[in-house]
Amino acid sequence: MIKGLQSTIEKKIKRKIKTRGDCEYLSKRIHIELNKSLSYNTIRRTFGIQLDCNIKPRNSTLDILSQFIEYNSFDSYKRENTWKKEWSLQLQICGWINRMDDDELIRELNSSWIKNKKFTVTFVIVLRELFLLGKFELADNLIKKTNINLESLSYSELLYIGNAVGSIFSNIKAEEQDLVRLLKNDFFIDYIFLLFVDYSSLQGYYGLLYSLTKKYKIKLKKNQELFFQAIERFKKLLNNQEIELIKFQSIKKEPLHPILIGRLASIEIAACKQKGISYDYILKDLTTIINASNKPVTDYLYELKSVALLLGDFFLMEWICSKENYIIKEEYQAAHQQFSFILQLFLAIHNKNNKKCLAILKKIDDKKWILSYHSYINIFNCIGNYHFTKDKYEKNKFLQKYNKLCTSLNYPLFDKKYLNNYFN
Repeated sequence: MIKGLQSTIEKKIKRKIKTRGDCEYLSKRIHIELNKSLSYNTIRRTFGIQLDCNIKPRNSTLDILSQFIEYNSFDSYKRENTWKKEWSLQLQICGWINRMDDDELIRELNSSWIKNKKFTVTFVIVLRELFLLGKFELADNLIKKTNINLESLSYSELLYIGNAVGSIFSNIKAEEQDLVRLLKNDFFIDYIFLLFVDYSSLQGYYGLLYSLTKKYKIKLKKNQELFFQAIERFKKLLNNQEIELIKFQSIKKEPLHPILIGRLASIEIAACKQKGISYDYILKDLTTIINASNKPVTDYLYELKSVALLLGDFFLMEWICSKENYIIKEEYQAAHQQFSFILQLFLAIHNKNNKKCLAILKKIDDKKWILSYHSYINIFNCIGNYHFTKDKYEKNKFLQKYNKLCTSLNYPLFDKKYLNNYFN
């Protein structure tokens, strides 16, 4: 963004900033036009002429440079230029879809991938637009005919694709045959349905996916089958139904993603709780797996938080917190940490540690929550705040929000009794 600012300034003054004389010229122009001072040394450092300087430009410097090209501040420059780029890209992609035939669109997307220019953003906008237009067959063909090497993308990039595309399904009318078409394409299972775990739609389209694979005899890979089995059991939990053990110990776990391993463990724990069986063997098995792994510990624990909160299992919450060690290297881990803050809040309320509650509440930021889990996390955020606050107005506010979420999600487990008796 700073380079863009520099380029715009150079266009305005009609000369490149490469020498001390150029810096002094710009300094004088700024003083004449803005009546503000910016030394040539500051300009030299900002424009990267002083190569051995690692000092980042101050916000005040960037504000003055932005004002020189008629923006109120550097923040306003960033906002407008980001909007312009996104708006331009959106229009370009809409143009592709409207004027090109299917093969041309696929060739254009291949070109974007080869050039590696904002591929993930382009890809997401194209898919969302196709689904909004009801072009499921074209979306399916687009995946089959493009040269996409998803292994070269980071997990955060894949999560971005999964969340950005997956979030559209709860807002569109997808017929049964549309969902079946997508379920026959491994891309949509692995990178959309398995990454965007739509907890807000388990009573809708998302809760139908596994039954559709059975109805139409769609052959699933082992990890896909295990995932959908776990989701089916979790849906039953939310509907106050009994679930079967998933036989966690007998599952071959080496090829599975840590989050899926944690999901399977969490469902086994829930089944044990229903049947009055100790789940210590699961925690021991999981500890062995974690100790032998070089994967982030928090990935194994993520889904355990979902079940620990759902069951009000404070022992399991304590166990999870004792294992967690947050080193945030990718964006998704910051969102996972937010779920941990909710867990920590519940433990602090349970332990009547008001000081810790206040500290944790300051860390909770719903803008950072994982999109597909947002409503589910918000249910527990409301429960925690409802029980912690002593203010009648605040308590009623969280009660109303809880009731609204319960109606929207339509899971029988969440009712007034569940809210009132949570910490009893």
